[in-house]
Amino acid sequence: MKKWLISLLSVGMLFSLSACKTDDTKEAKTEDSISSFSDAVKQSKGETVTFYGFGGDEKANAWVDEVVTPAMKEKYDITVKRVPMDIDQILNKLTTEKEAGTKEGDIDVMWINGENFYTAKQAKLLYGPITEKVESFEKLMDDDGHNSTYDFGVKIDGYEVPYGSAQLVFAGDKERFKDGFPTDTQALLEYAKANPGKITYTAPPEFTGSAFVRNVICDIVGYDKVEEAKANKEDLYKVIKPGLDYLNEIKPYLWQEGKTYPTTTAELDQMFSAGQIDMSYSYSQMHVAEKRSDNELKATTESFLFDKGTIANQSYLAVANTSKVKAGALVLINEMTSESAQLKKAEAKYGYSIPPFDSEKLSDKTNQKLTDLYKNQGVLSLEEMQEKQIPEVQAEKIPMIEALWKEHVLHE
Repeated sequence: MKKWLISLLSVGMLFSLSACKTDDTKEAKTEDSISSFSDAVKQSKGETVTFYGFGGDEKANAWVDEVVTPAMKEKYDITVKRVPMDIDQILNKLTTEKEAGTKEGDIDVMWINGENFYTAKQAKLLYGPITEKVESFEKLMDDDGHNSTYDFGVKIDGYEVPYGSAQLVFAGDKERFKDGFPTDTQALLEYAKANPGKITYTAPPEFTGSAFVRNVICDIVGYDKVEEAKANKEDLYKVIKPGLDYLNEIKPYLWQEGKTYPTTTAELDQMFSAGQIDMSYSYSQMHVAEKRSDNELKATTESFLFDKGTIANQSYLAVANTSKVKAGALVLINEMTSESAQLKKAEAKYGYSIPPFDSEKLSDKTNQKLTDLYKNQGVLSLEEMQEKQIPEVQAEKIPMIEALWKEHVLHE
């Protein structure tokens, strides 16, 4: 395998058997007249397709507007309309439409993963299977690998296409951490005690803050125990209690003595760059590289991980069951996951995103281009990140963990 690729395959092999134990929601195949990608292309000429996704990332928005949208018009005569909306609002809208018996809605393609996919799949809000009708899936991706089969332990069954990689990565100024970065929970606790008020995290259910809490729990009790725990609050609490106890132990030494927490990672970054706190984090592996290139973080800022690993996952694209232009939606997903579009998305200008590709299916030239793009001071080697990845907790357990954090840490 080429060095640039961050693959969860090896991790997936370790827990695929346990992931199989997850209750899978079997969804009836949607009857439609789209037989293949080429058929979708023929049917979609002249259509307008909407893309619903998080609108707070200016570089990701620019990529859709400046790279994807012109390509869709030039190649397929399809107009793309980008609609910024959080996934919980998207699912609420789709649920409301389903309850009202709406057959055709405004949402075509959506950015989704994890517990949101679990919710959407259970509620039968998605159209599919779609993977066999998206050319880039078989052509560029590990189409039978773990990330193409499971999303947060939930069987995908072809209802979403991999869109990008993510891993929780910490950021710190090496000038502040003279003795080295805290690469486990014990070292983090010792640093917090020695530097009161200089460590904090975003409050769950904020997505990355929730991942931080899960990562702390996994670091202390072990991922396997969390994964094997029964999916109910009482049994889960017994398993994760040592992790929650740790979060209570470190709480008095946090910023504002843990009486309040930042609400967004943007706020966390601002506090970090202003010197209020000594550590930040992101689900983007290239976060430090991106922020340093934008002169938002000092040149002495570097990435680090826990020695036992940090949580990694994949994001996906899916089609709403109520989309009235399903053929155009499939073409849009294909373009957004194409080699040409993803190589642009991997550039600094658009956020250093890591494509969801199988490097064995790419040319040497493309692999080398990706390797060159990711050379940047302050960023961990892709090999190290790959070695230090742990799987996501099953989607159904995440809201339970968030609720237990609220009950036993926030309000303790």
